[in-house]
Amino acid sequence: MRRTPKQSAGFTLLELMTALSVAGVLLAIGVPAFTDITRNNRLTTAANDLLRSTQVARTESIKRQVPVVVCASSDSTAATPTCNDGAFSQWIVFVDTDADWSPDVGEPVLERHPPLDPTITVRNDLNGIISYGANGFATPPVSGGKLATDRIVLCDARGNELVGTDSSAARALVVEATGRVRITKKRTEVAEAITGAGAGGCP
Repeated sequence: MRRTPKQSAGFTLLELMTALSVAGVLLAIGVPAFTDITRNNRLTTAANDLLRSTQVARTESIKRQVPVVVCASSDSTAATPTCNDGAFSQWIVFVDTDADWSPDVGEPVLERHPPLDPTITVRNDLNGIISYGANGFATPPVSGGKLATDRIVLCDARGNELVGTDSSAARALVVEATGRVRITKKRTEVAEAITGAGAGGCP
């Protein structure tokens, strides 16, 4: 008796085209969502890093009983970093013994944050400096002709785009009068921070 050969299993052209169509729809939906997740994670990480640095500065100012400053820097990795009076795209935390809002020889640099991802734009008002006194409170808003920052915005290509009902794609850090710093995604507060930065928007 001869055995009948088994029929070959496979896809028809119609089945293949259907499968490809479904895959295309799933990719069209999934890729933008994944991109937004990646962008959100970058902004959240950057905002949390800056928030943490302000908390370090505040804690160290109380512990050491001397002023401690967080400031924007052009090169946070330099052997002798300086404050650049600009945006917090990178920053340092240092002990400001003489309270002049400038890192001097002998004043320890406690933390150095490397440049943020190039897709992130940072806007802040005034001179890119947050200073804490020995009591942990924000020091007076003016020192040596420089003005302390109280609004910082981090955004990407989406700017202050509406997310959900009242949230923004961007993040804003608000420095309260007491020195407490908080992160907000509320769209109106982000818009106020962008206006306060006076840089023509974000990005």
